[in-house]
Amino acid sequence: MRVRALRWVLLAVAVVGLGTAAAWSARLAVADAWFQKETVEATEKALAWSPDQAAYSLRLALMLSDSDPAKASAALHRALALNPHDAQAWIELGLHYEADGDLPQAELSLRRAAEESHLYLPRWTLMNYYFRRNDAASFWYWAKAAVPMIWGDPLPLFRLCGRMEEDGELIDRLDIRKPELQAKYLFYLLDAGRPDLVGPSTRHLLEDNEEADAPLLLDACDRLLDAKRTGDAQRIWNKLIVGHRLPEGRPPGACGTLLYNGDFTLPPTGRGFDWRLPPLEGISAAREESPVGLRLTFSGAEPEEAEPLAQLAPVEEKTAYELTFRYRTSAIEAGAGLSWRIGDATHGSRIAAGESLASEEEVERRIPFVTPPGCRLVRIALGYQRRAGVTRISGFLVLRNVELRPSAQPPSEDPLRSRVMK
Repeated sequence: MRVRALRWVLLAVAVVGLGTAAAWSARLAVADAWFQKETVEATEKALAWSPDQAAYSLRLALMLSDSDPAKASAALHRALALNPHDAQAWIELGLHYEADGDLPQAELSLRRAAEESHLYLPRWTLMNYYFRRNDAASFWYWAKAAVPMIWGDPLPLFRLCGRMEEDGELIDRLDIRKPELQAKYLFYLLDAGRPDLVGPSTRHLLEDNEEADAPLLLDACDRLLDAKRTGDAQRIWNKLIVGHRLPEGRPPGACGTLLYNGDFTLPPTGRGFDWRLPPLEGISAAREESPVGLRLTFSGAEPEEAEPLAQLAPVEEKTAYELTFRYRTSAIEAGAGLSWRIGDATHGSRIAAGESLASEEEVERRIPFVTPPGCRLVRIALGYQRRAGVTRISGFLVLRNVELRPSAQPPSEDPLRSRVMK
């Protein structure tokens, strides 16, 4: 009898427990239904049904942050009392303290968030806090701590660091080791229009010698050339060649010539120190294979003035040079207006010009010139200018072995004229 009675007692307890659990589950379901509506009123009703849910109090605090700061602060304290390990709640509380002017409590709360979570957000929040306080030492400490946790777009971090100090040294200052982040920092500097600061970041990428970084480094090279920073651009270009990130070729200055791909054995890339072939109506370019050369064909519908071929070359100021080349033409008359132009790319001035190109037989020519003071970069361009009273040209030009070398002798005649090689 006693055993049977005990069984009935246990059964009754179980039934009551199941009923209580069912009732509790029902309350949670009702509370969650209100919570999903995501309004202040609905969240308060959710809390009325289930007051021990820290997430409900945090949601209420976020929604009341602007309209009722005092009530929001109370909700945050309630959320943290229920779950003291909630980093987001600590962040929100710290921002509330900062808004109220209680900076010691704000700093303690934000640091507590970083202790509770080793993710990116608490460190990013501390960066912003110390930026607003103009505390550089603490700012850089938390910026460095944030870098290993970066996920998604790192550009906001780079921009904030740039507002603290923009010097191009962020990779070393923050010990940025991931190649993809180093590349994005270089992209950030270029996008911000600061080619003057890309030296340290390009050195890191060139040392890594990743194939995926070559297009970005070429962008940097082009931006540096646009900014007249010839030495920095040349360093990138030569490293890309040595690292086999460009088609096989010789850096400018190798074998004595300062032009890249002067024999046209490689298809011109239009980048850096290579030949540039801008798309022009009525003018087409094609490589010849035997012997190797570049053919430029003029249809007769080309612009009256154009530069279908050009290359930038590093030089020294006040130095004698000589441009040599072999060429032949077909159906292009003498004086038609097709000639080489040599300009000071640093200052945008003309240095020398060659005679009009027209020869049915292949010949070799040279153009001597002297660079002016301050000139570190020249632009070698094949230009066309239709002469008055002459129809547009309709024919082709074949170029071979275009070279630019220092000359032992300065030009002894008018530098705007070319001379036949003896």
